[in-house]
This record gives sequence, structure tokens and C-alpha cells, in this order.
Amino acid sequence: MKARILFIIWAALVAAGCSREVTTADWQQDLRTLEKQLAERHVDLYHQVSAEEFAAAVDDLHERLPALTPPEILVGMAQVVAMVGDGHTSFYPGNQKRWWFGFYPARFYWFEDGFHLIAATPENAHLFGKHLVAIDDTPIEEAVRRISTTIGADNDMEYRYTVPFQLIRPEMLHVLGIADSPDSAVFVFDDGTRQSFTAMTKDEYLDREWVVSNGSYAPEGKPPSLRHEFLFASPLIRPHLEQWQFYWYEYLEEDRTVFMQYNVCWDQKGEPTFAEFTEELFRFLDVNPVERLVIDMRQNSGGEPTIAEPLVAGLEQRPEWGAEGRLFVLTGRRTFSAALTNAAQLRARAGARVVGEAPRGKPNNPSEGRDIDLKRTGIWVTVSTQFVERDPALGDVAYLPVDIPVGRTWEDHRLGRDPELEAALAAASRR
Repeated sequence: MKARILFIIWAALVAAGCSREVTTADWQQDLRTLEKQLAERHVDLYHQVSAEEFAAAVDDLHERLPALTPPEILVGMAQVVAMVGDGHTSFYPGNQKRWWFGFYPARFYWFEDGFHLIAATPENAHLFGKHLVAIDDTPIEEAVRRISTTIGADNDMEYRYTVPFQLIRPEMLHVLGIADSPDSAVFVFDDGTRQSFTAMTKDEYLDREWVVSNGSYAPEGKPPSLRHEFLFASPLIRPHLEQWQFYWYEYLEEDRTVFMQYNVCWDQKGEPTFAEFTEELFRFLDVNPVERLVIDMRQNSGGEPTIAEPLVAGLEQRPEWGAEGRLFVLTGRRTFSAALTNAAQLRARAGARVVGEAPRGKPNNPSEGRDIDLKRTGIWVTVSTQFVERDPALGDVAYLPVDIPVGRTWEDHRLGRDPELEAALAAASRR
């Protein structure tokens, strides 16, 4: 009984804290707490920005805080954090515990041929195929530049991945001067189409019916999920995504290829561990006529890197796969953190050829992001706590080297093609 009373008191205090108005003093104090925490916990806070520049930016925001709205403060804090210059030190201004920005009814992707819609509410499906060139009176190139100032990044692939998510956040666009209003904006396309979007809440955004431009969902075009992985699913991959498999493989008999997809760097609960899965994979490789192994890590944004050690070590012990050019790893802008570690290991230790886009992380960089919780304002930030050296031979290069670069166009997406897998299947072996 006593424990229940204590729980009720605790819940009431939490509720009261969440409902309490956040004051300027709260923002200023949490900004100083953030500055202190970053200095204490980051493995090398000034590896890209000088201590003087960083302190000046914090002081400037602190001084301006009384005149700013919450969205302006949140964007300002994102810009301060982004100055640190690494992808594991990050702040998402519109996705906070207490503060959420709205959404416009569209999803964009930055293809090789520009920004195109990949998902929309049905009344906006006529915009599929059109190339976005401006928002209100701001050219898309300038919009990208301004949004990029809020994104912690190791390299430009982070911007290519993250900017499209921010293009549909009304408050972000307004604070950065990209759009005139925090409630609506006109999206301008290359054929002269001007589409006015009205802001929605998070719940409205999630509750709406959606259609997608990816042809693998034809004929109805309705996605089973708005998750990034689903929006880019090919007919080969989609059934496994619907079962939400962390890792799986399939034998493509016609191509004598084993296609393995590794989506999450964790053991999957209720399924064989990754080590057990790897044992099964090698048994298959050893007794079947397999000419190439393709490991797909394009949708893997991380987890625990040591989970994949049985795969990396097993291929390292089978050096003929790499030496003969029969081992490929597919990477893309979403490949990050532990997934980048594993891709780099497969390249360096097992001789895999990297196909696709460079991941959005440096091979050797500040990493191991940990949360900083700021209680007064209800916001959180991640900070890099260790330096991770994935391949010492690569030094300070910004990108994991890609052996077979492959970009994706709007037309690839519309038709449900998989150009990265096609490139790996077409690559000649070194035998």
C-alpha cells in the first residue's frame, strides 16, 4: 500500500513537472548545463570548432533567449550542437520529449536528380515525379544550406540523409527563414506547379492515409509502413521487412548469389542469434554452388558492432571470397555507427567490395553517442563519448571508400529497381 501511495505521488510530481511552464531562466540554465556536459563528456569537443568559437555561439544564444520563441530556441540549440561537427553529437529540435514540430503531408528524398516525393497523402499524389526547386521564395539549394546548419554531421552524406526529413517540418522552415509562415508553405516544382501545404500535428500526420511512389507497391500504392526501409523496399526485400527480420538471407539461384540483409546490429528476440544465423549461412555457402555473397547494410543505422564478429571473422577465415572478388557489401547514406564499423571491417579484413553510396559517417571518428537529458526544459542531446577507429589504414578520410559507386534516381525508385544490387550482380569477379 505504501509503495502504491509513493508511486501515485511520484506520478503526480512528474505530471506537474511536465505541465509547468518553461521559463527563460529554465532555457538559459539548461543551455549552460548543456555547454558544461558537452565539455565534460565529449571525447574531443573541439576537434572541428575552436573553444572560442563554440563559447561565443553559446553566449550569443544565451543573450538572445529572452526574445525568442521555443521553436527559435530549439533551432538555435541545434545549430550550436551542430558546430561540434560529428554525427553522434546531435540534437533534433522538432523531436523532443516536450516539444514537437508539426509536419507537412509529404515525404521527400534527395535522389541523384534532386528532391522528389516518395510518399504523400492521396490528394498530393499528383506531385509524384515532379522535382522540388523552391519553398516559398527560397531556392532549394539555399534551403538545404540553412537546414544543414542544424545537423551534426561527419560528412555530406548526413545532409543527404537528414535534410529531407526537415523539409517537411513547418517550424524549422519558418525559423530558418525558408518559409514565411509557421503554419503553411508553398512548395514549388520544376514544371511550375505550386502546391500549398498546411501544417499537421504529429497525430494527424500518423493517422492520415498515405500512398507511395515506389512501384513495388503497385497497383494500390499503399505502404504497410512509412518507415524508411519500407519506402525503399524492392520485391525481394519487402516480405522480410513485413516480418521485421533483423537479418536474413535468400539464394538467388539464377545468379548463383546469396543475398543477405543485415538491418539491425542486435540479436533478434525470439529468433536465432546472429551467431547461430551466421553458422547456418556458412553451412549453406559451403555446400551450394554460390558464386557471390552480397551483404546488404543500406538500411542499418547501428546497434552493437560486436554482434557481427562471427560473420566478419568467418569471411576473414575464407579469404578466397574477397581475393576472388565474390564478396560485396552494399552501403548507403543510412548506414551508420555500428553498421559502418561492420562495413569497414568486411572491407578491411575480408576483402569485400563496397557498392552503393558512402555511409554517413567517417571511418575513424568520435562516436558512441550517449544522451544528455535536460530536465528543466524536457530536451535531450546525444554526445560522442569515445573515439572509434574502424580502420586505422584509412586515417582521417571523411568517407568509407566505395569500390563501385551507385546512385539512385527518381526513375529507379518509381520502378522499384535496386540499382546497387544490380551493380553487384553485374560486377566481374577477379578470378
